[in-house]
Amino acid sequence: MSNKPTLTPKEKEIQSLFVRGKSPETIAVRMGMKLSKVMMVIAMLPKLL
Repeated sequence: MSNKPTLTPKEKEIQSLFVRGKSPETIAVRMGMKLSKVMMVIAMLPKLL
């Protein structure tokens, strides 16, 4: 098993949108989430790659 944290489908969608060039504000509105939650998920991105 790897040490990578498991992502929920919603977290995977956030990271996918961010990688495709969407701004965090756009993602937050689109997903109906708070910007702080979106930023937290994006902050995890470099560790997962």
